[in-house]
Formats: sequence, C-alpha cells, structure tokens
Amino acid sequence: MAVRKQKRRRTVHDVAKEAGVSIATVSYVLNDRGSVSEDVRKKVRRAATKIGYRQNRAARAMKMGRTDILGLVIPNIENPFFATLAQSVLQECKRQKYQVFLVDTEGSHESEAKAMHGLVAQGVDGIIVFPIDDSELGPAAEFEVPVVVLDRDTPEMDLVQAEYFEGGRLLGEHLVNLGHRRFGFLEGPQDVASARARSNGVIDALSKDCKIVWREEHPFAMSLTKSAQDRLGSNDVTAVVCGNDLIAMATIVHLQARKVNVPGNVSVVGFDDIQFATMISPTLTTVHMPIAAMGVEAVNLLVRRLAAEKQDESRSRIVLNVKLVIRESSGPAALRQ
Repeated sequence: MAVRKQKRRRTVHDVAKEAGVSIATVSYVLNDRGSVSEDVRKKVRRAATKIGYRQNRAARAMKMGRTDILGLVIPNIENPFFATLAQSVLQECKRQKYQVFLVDTEGSHESEAKAMHGLVAQGVDGIIVFPIDDSELGPAAEFEVPVVVLDRDTPEMDLVQAEYFEGGRLLGEHLVNLGHRRFGFLEGPQDVASARARSNGVIDALSKDCKIVWREEHPFAMSLTKSAQDRLGSNDVTAVVCGNDLIAMATIVHLQARKVNVPGNVSVVGFDDIQFATMISPTLTTVHMPIAAMGVEAVNLLVRRLAAEKQDESRSRIVLNVKLVIRESSGPAALRQ
C-alpha cells in the first residue's frame, strides 16, 4: 500500500517569494506590525492565501512571549445579558487583533475554577470573568495572568461594573412619583452584591408612607418559582420591583395569565434593559445597563494591563453610569382589592 506523502508546510520564505517582497515585510504584515502600505498588505495576504500558508501560532507565541488570545468566562450564555456582553467582548477583541476562548460555566463554581485555571494552562494572555456570585476567585497571583472582573468586586483584581444602587434609586423615585406606596420585591440572588445594591437603591428612594409588603429572593431566570407565584397571587401591592428583566418579563406573563392588567392593576419594573424588554407587551420599564460598554471597557482595561511594564500597579475600578428607561409596564398606582 502506497504511503501518502505529507505536504510540506509553507513558510514565510514561500510567502515572500510568491509576493515578491522581503521576509521582513511578510512578518510585518502577518503580525500587524511596522509601516507597510495597504497595497503591499493586500499583496502579501493574497500570496499567503494562494500558496496555503498558515501561521504557526505556537511558534509565534514562543518568540513573542504572548499568544494574543484572551479568555472570557461567563455564567450563562443563554441569558441575553451575557450573550450581549460576550458579543461586545468578541467584537472589541477582534478590533484589537485578539482571539477569544469563551467558557460558559453554567452557574457551577467547580466549572468556574476549572475554566480559570484551564485558560491559563492554554496560554491565554489574560482573562475577563463575570463570576457566578461574590465568592472569591482566589488570589490574583494564583492565575499568573492579568484578570479583569465584571460586576463582582473582587480584591486585588481590576473591576468593571455599573451604578446599580443609582439604578435602583431611579426606579424607586419613578414609582413613588406615580403614587405607588405598596411594593413587592422579586429580588435577585442575595449572595450577589449588585443584586442587593439594586434593591437597596429602590428602598432608599421610597418615602416614609411607603410599605414593602413582601420581599422574595429569586434566581436571575425567566421561570418563576412557586413561592414567587404565590407572592404575586396575594393581590396586595401596586408595584412589583424585579431584580432583572427576565424576572420582570416572567412576572408580566404570569399576571396576565391571571387576568391582572399591567400596569392598570399593578406596575412591573425590571433592570438591565436587555433587547427583549421592548418585545414584550406591555414594553418593560427598566434600568438601562451599559452591557456592551462593559465588555469594551473590560477588553481595553485588560489590554492596557498587558501593555504595562509593571504588573504590580494598583488595581483599576471602572464604574459606568446607568439610566432609567420608562416604557409601558409602569403607570399610576391603582387601588387594589
């Protein structure tokens, strides 16, 4: 049986010969370095494609001391919030000539820990992580590469988050101005500081004659728990404050199934302003989170950290503004039986 001869791997020398340029010029083009005209760049890329040249990233990493690959760790890609965030990170990394290894931990602390150490073992230059909750990821030095954390305030690590407390305050102010005085809270998981900040912001804006009739902790998911459904069936509040848009949309659907008019009988508000907030009827009053901007800031912060000569510089903390978005799901308070 004849042995198939393996095709010789093409090199930069082959590309240079095909394009009629120097090896240095090919290196500049392939590594996006140096001052090379756009015409020459196109010429080199066409030559590389024509002869089937594939860049050896492992060899380049050994030579340059980096891979130009970043890691992104998120808890749940099915949540539209994280889908938007991931897309933003991927687009910004592409713009800055980085590739991305994306890991969905599916809400598992064990998977989160494996993802962090696994990405380091794969040779990523740095990691962007949105932790499941406020549990510590571990000492920054343990990961050997720069880490930027989203949302959760983790000691020693660079942070990008939003003004959650202010967002809650804006929601509370809006509902009080509409005459609401009896509130129910379907809060996000209370082991997450940002979820607590959202509720505390609303509470801070309530007037002295307001009453929080009930508070129920709920996962950041669109499937309502039995306990949440029981709360919504009590018919004793005029406004329901939800920890995020998924909970709020599930609340609206549940109330409508019970023939409760939103916002005629009860107002419902969310938090995040995911794209589906305008697709439900009534459209959702919520707090706009700068999700895409968080992704861009995280990438830029990590790239700056990689470029810094000293990695022991003090940590950076970037806090982005939020804004109230008033839509149809909130209206004047109605007297409820």
